[in-house]
Amino acid sequence: MNLFFAGAEAFPDICIQENVNMLISYYYAKTKIDSFIEKNFKAKLFVDSGAFTAWTNHVTIDVDEYCNWLNKYRNYLYLFGQVDSIPGDINGTPTREQVKEAAQKTWENYLYMRSKVKHPEGLLYTFHVGEPFEYLERALEWVDENGNHISYIAFGGMVRKTYLVKKNFLDKCFEIIKKSSNPNVKVHAFGMTSFDLLDRYPIESADSTSWIMTGANGGIATDYGVVTISTNQKNLPDHYTHLPSKAIKDFNSKLQKFGFTTEQLGEDYKARLVYHLRYFKDKCDNITPMDIKDFKIKKKLF
Repeated sequence: MNLFFAGAEAFPDICIQENVNMLISYYYAKTKIDSFIEKNFKAKLFVDSGAFTAWTNHVTIDVDEYCNWLNKYRNYLYLFGQVDSIPGDINGTPTREQVKEAAQKTWENYLYMRSKVKHPEGLLYTFHVGEPFEYLERALEWVDENGNHISYIAFGGMVRKTYLVKKNFLDKCFEIIKKSSNPNVKVHAFGMTSFDLLDRYPIESADSTSWIMTGANGGIATDYGVVTISTNQKNLPDHYTHLPSKAIKDFNSKLQKFGFTTEQLGEDYKARLVYHLRYFKDKCDNITPMDIKDFKIKKKLF
């Protein structure tokens, strides 16, 4: 499964050195992409429009400028996100009508961008948590002038949602996909590195900023969950030094698999970033996307 490390524009040298797939935001990186190209990166590059970030800063992404930029750099891009519409105001909860209006505008933007970009197969239509499922159904049944379905879509709006909300959303989405005339569509999951969910669904690719955020806050992701490792945070109850001695020994041996010691990761946050690139990549390399024919909603007996 392809994992894209979001926020790569903040640490391009580390990402290029580790040869990992990168997701950069057009909002932040549109003037920086030349530096990526100069470094001759070899991995896959995914550009997100940055529409949500722009919305939070009361800025509008110019769709035509974005399309022209995508066409200029199309030979270097593997995937690129559409400019989606964000409902309501940043200070309030959007109404149902605002959500429907945004979903319709997102679809219209997608179709408009398809007509403008030179590589429409790389453009992802994005369906969000909370939008009426009729919009997903319509996108799956849509065909172009040659009778071809959309080959790759994205699911968004899952960041900071609970596990149950994400699970219920994905259950319904993949149930719709399986019943549609486009069951083999590829799916990207925005902002998700829940390996339990990634292994549960036919997800082709995903991205997350966890590799940056967790490391910056003094922790590392492990098979046991997030563990605090920063030397400056030894007083915290979840610091690894508070584990039983046998567990610490096992903990150290697992870190060595990725080329680090507890001392290195405790002292250097950039070491924690590299650790996460290796750890998350290793996890995803061991996930084989499920075939949609094998997808079933797992229901509890009681």
